[in-house]
Amino acid sequence: MTPKRAAEEPDDLLARRGSGQRESADELSRSPHSSAADPAPRQGAGHEWLGARQEADDPDSLLASVPYRESGARRPWLWLRTAIVVLVSLAVLVGGGLFAYHKVSEAWRAYQGADYSGTGTTEVTVDIDSGQSVAQMGDLLVSRDVVASSRAFMRAAKAEPRTNAIQPGTYRMKAHMSAKSAVAALVNPANIISHSVTLPEGLRNSEVFERASAATGIPVDQFRAAAANPAALGLPSWAKGNSEGLLFPQTYPYDDRTTATSLLSAMVTQFNQVSASEGLESGAAAIGRSPLDVLIVASIIERETVNPDYGPQMAEVFYNRLNRGMKLQSDATVHYANNTSGNVTTTDAERAIDSPYNTYRITGLPPGPISNPGRRAIDSALHPATGDLLYFVTVNPDTGETKFASNDSDHEKNVAQFQSWCRANSGRCG
Repeated sequence: MTPKRAAEEPDDLLARRGSGQRESADELSRSPHSSAADPAPRQGAGHEWLGARQEADDPDSLLASVPYRESGARRPWLWLRTAIVVLVSLAVLVGGGLFAYHKVSEAWRAYQGADYSGTGTTEVTVDIDSGQSVAQMGDLLVSRDVVASSRAFMRAAKAEPRTNAIQPGTYRMKAHMSAKSAVAALVNPANIISHSVTLPEGLRNSEVFERASAATGIPVDQFRAAAANPAALGLPSWAKGNSEGLLFPQTYPYDDRTTATSLLSAMVTQFNQVSASEGLESGAAAIGRSPLDVLIVASIIERETVNPDYGPQMAEVFYNRLNRGMKLQSDATVHYANNTSGNVTTTDAERAIDSPYNTYRITGLPPGPISNPGRRAIDSALHPATGDLLYFVTVNPDTGETKFASNDSDHEKNVAQFQSWCRANSGRCG
């Protein structure tokens, strides 16, 4: 092997050093130090010796066979490179941790739901409908920008035990409220904007329309049109499409969404509930009358007296006269036929009007109610007093004092007492 080959192929030299079997016995016998007495060399020993001899003869070959080691002057760069690698690795780890933290935080906030802070800014009104779920309320509040998310609102509502007591109505609230503040506002009835119309007992439909219009601002014509569509009001079939008498007297709330139909429907709904609790249909059958008959009698009672305590006796008078084929001769029905009110009596001209509601001319009941009676009048018509009374007269319209009679003679005495009151109250009796 020449020095040139050793320099060009150091790998070959190293390979040869690893296997003594590649050297022949002749080469070993030429060694100046060999003798017949020397034992056979160990496998590989001659190769190691020969390699050392060749490397000693050729310095370049020797350097080529020495494993590479950096000099001391280059070691600082090794440490710098190592430090940079470590720092980069740490940066990656820290950066990845921060990224993961932000992602987890975002996921948690999404789960919790976005939320505003504080009690809000500008005032807004929110309409809560009857039967709305908490989720529906949350969606509504989000659409009005009251709360930031439905999820945050639902979480706050769940933590508030009074949530189930939230009432329908129009609420004063604010934009950008925290979910907790929004729930607190809804469970406080003081935040409900109160609009209502009160209908006393005994009003005719025309009077109901006028009062409801004055309160709500809905034109009277719209109430008339709504009443002309009985299917939309929920009238019972026995009412024959006439809502007179079924607009139950009570206080009704309204808001910006209220329509003529919705308000009249609420009145009919209330009537249906009262009639069911009073047992109107079964009670009417028990006295041999239809539900409409009973309601008509109740509507007359409501207009004839200001003292409901007299109701059962008045019902007794009306049913007794009907059973005997006598005219009812009720001034209240004549006022209805003439569309008049105010005076407690009627004139000859008014009593002469040709109308099915003029009970001075017709026999039996008028075709429909003449007012919208309350619960006590309905109860009186269902449970009349028992006896033979045929007449009554209110002897003092201011107090409502009423006297009853079963014969003409006693009735004339009562009428005289009423006429005395009329003379003392000029202009009150027509």
